[in-house]
Amino acid sequence: MRLPMDKDAFSEFIENSDIFRLTRDAMKQCLTNWYDDERDQFVDNLRADFDTVMRTYRFYDTMVSFNKNFNFDPPLDTITCIITINDEENDYCLSYRAIFDYDLNIIDDVIS
Repeated sequence: MRLPMDKDAFSEFIENSDIFRLTRDAMKQCLTNWYDDERDQFVDNLRADFDTVMRTYRFYDTMVSFNKNFNFDPPLDTITCIITINDEENDYCLSYRAIFDYDLNIIDDVIS
């Protein structure tokens, strides 16, 4: 089966759109809001305060994908970008997922 997307064009899109930077900016804001709203839960889940997380934890660009969500009529086309957060010992803590429309506006984000 022939794939409907050129992999070189996809790689070029990732680089030119700077989607990982956009996602990191949104992730930082999401983590800030979480820390401000639920400090104890944040520290419990990440085993550190906000400043320590931002200064010493590792943030890995994990995945970018184009998606078609059939829960909508008509189906919704989106772009998903995932960044994984590991602690200073490189143990997995959580993933941040940002969902963009095709104009690169965030329409949803999830921490898991």
